[in-house]
Amino acid sequence: MINNLRALADAVGMGPTAGDGRDLLVRQRDVDGPLHLDRVSADRLELVHVDAAGIVAIRSCVIEELVLDHCSADAILVTNSRIGRLTVRNAPVNCEISITESTASVIDVHSCGPLKVTNVRVGESMQIAAVRGGVRLKGLRTAALAVRSQATSGRRGRPDVHLEHVRVTESLVFDDLWLASLTLRDIDATSVELRRVRLDSPLTGIGVHCRDFLRINGMVVPGEAGCLEESDVQGVVDVRGVRRIVAAVPRQRPGVAGTAHGAPPPAESPSPPEPLELTLRSSTIRRVRVTAEDGAPLVVGLDNSVVTEALSLPSGPARFRLAGDSTVQEVDLGNAVFRRSSQVNGFLERVFTRVTANSLEAVRTTLARQRRTAEADELYYRIRQREAAQTPWLRRLVGHGLLGGVFGWGVRARNPARALVCSILATAVALRLSGAPPGLGSQRLTDLSAAGKSLVFACALWMNVGVGAPSEAKTYDWTALAVCFTIGGIVFTTLTVGIVIRKLVR
Repeated sequence: MINNLRALADAVGMGPTAGDGRDLLVRQRDVDGPLHLDRVSADRLELVHVDAAGIVAIRSCVIEELVLDHCSADAILVTNSRIGRLTVRNAPVNCEISITESTASVIDVHSCGPLKVTNVRVGESMQIAAVRGGVRLKGLRTAALAVRSQATSGRRGRPDVHLEHVRVTESLVFDDLWLASLTLRDIDATSVELRRVRLDSPLTGIGVHCRDFLRINGMVVPGEAGCLEESDVQGVVDVRGVRRIVAAVPRQRPGVAGTAHGAPPPAESPSPPEPLELTLRSSTIRRVRVTAEDGAPLVVGLDNSVVTEALSLPSGPARFRLAGDSTVQEVDLGNAVFRRSSQVNGFLERVFTRVTANSLEAVRTTLARQRRTAEADELYYRIRQREAAQTPWLRRLVGHGLLGGVFGWGVRARNPARALVCSILATAVALRLSGAPPGLGSQRLTDLSAAGKSLVFACALWMNVGVGAPSEAKTYDWTALAVCFTIGGIVFTTLTVGIVIRKLVR
């Protein structure tokens, strides 16, 4: 064990003049065995081009600035120490860096192999740059965290990055990376940002909590974009520029069999690309904004999630998908109008992947909040019709046909009014064809006067009980029929008047 700077200088063969006070620089030394620093206190300790035959372990040390530059060892271990500024640079790819149970003001790791950080508190910031190996952070507390750039390429140079139980009081940034995978578990940060990140597997996030925003910009993925589960974003989820990895298409040599004189085969019309999907499952988000580039369609799926403020209008070939019990407080409607079915379907197809009860309810709630009651009633009618259409045939007949088609679910005045008019005309035609009662006029069908009397008599049957009826209809049978017709007429008239008055009052 080495517990002071002088003993360290002697161990590496630097003699009694290697250290000056509380500062020590060790440059280009070979250590035949492991190098252990135990309970060392120093202002500055710098190891440059030090090769150790084993591990370099720094335990229970108090150092204001510790620099490990081009140090070659089986592993570098910093544990149970308090360090002001820790800098590790240019470690070999096969040298694992492990920092555990320590505190620091600043940690800067640049161009190193695998990095493992466990239960570390960083007062200001931690930066990992020029990534050359896997990164695993667990139990980290820091003000700011950035993982930037990449020093290696190729399939073997794509590391895995795993963050678990990480607390960042300011920003968490991933920038300019090509990773095999990115996993975020139980992350608490003011903001999380992914910029120009390319992944070989979908993004995985569980328990991501952002107090400001979550931004994904320029991410490239192989198939699905990824999934965030049980997350909470109190600001905006901003997704833009997510693309799929384009597989290289082999070039076709001229003179291939099946082509005449080496002519290229006829070009086929390219099929539209399948949209990528980023799923937000069992999460709470304040606002979602999505932008897609031409040729890179994107879908943001909400699965049993809650949007507490609004869904912004998607830009480009982007859509939203509502699934499960997802609810949206408001949808950005822009200048859309919802007075006809074509207008409703056009807007929903522009914003959502398909028309569902959830998407209709989200738009209806927004219209109700904006006091656009007539359009909100149109959406309510469509919602109830869709719900009735999915029930068994008997309930579908009552709901979709009678309550919706005839009574208009209490929001469409034209449905009961149309039903009443059609019933009166049908009754008049039936009376004219049957010639009953005889007192209505001539039996000739071309007699317009008799047809008019039949229409008036039909109105009398539906609108009142026997008033204006001919003497031949003053019987108990005709009175009973008139009572039945009048009950229906009262229902239709009352419902129509009630709907109109409700619209006028609102």
